[in-house]
Amino acid sequence: MANIQRTQVLVVIIISLLSQKALLQAETIASDVHPNISTLKSIVRITNRLGDGSTLSLHCKSPDDNLGLKMLAPNESWSFTFRPNIWGTTVFYCHFTWPQEHSTHFYIYDDVRDGVRRGIPCIYCFWDISKDGPCRFNQATDAFDICYYWNGDPKE
Repeated sequence: MANIQRTQVLVVIIISLLSQKALLQAETIASDVHPNISTLKSIVRITNRLGDGSTLSLHCKSPDDNLGLKMLAPNESWSFTFRPNIWGTTVFYCHFTWPQEHSTHFYIYDDVRDGVRRGIPCIYCFWDISKDGPCRFNQATDAFDICYYWNGDPKE
């Protein structure tokens, strides 16, 4: 009877040690693969590059947050930070106006286009706003060459 109890205790100890080792290996593998997506913050920076000395007015919001009206002098920037939601549906929409009654809008962050699970993700989403449309900074080329028409279509 004593031998059976010792064997059972030994089996429990071995299983416990193997479980702990497996958990440690899983944590190491997970930390090497990618950071915890749910804790990543993104930053959007918008810079007035209208090019004619005009002030850029912008009003950005998401379904949950209204970031208010901002006025940017030529070459001035404004930025905000946020955590994309875990469902991959985060969007921030901005309405832009400048003199001579120009008025347009653009999704400055769209998780479908910009999310960390996408082809060209942006954690640092730096945008130059010109009259021809917005251009996002591309870390791979070190240039603002990810450009869009105001309707959201990518420029080739």
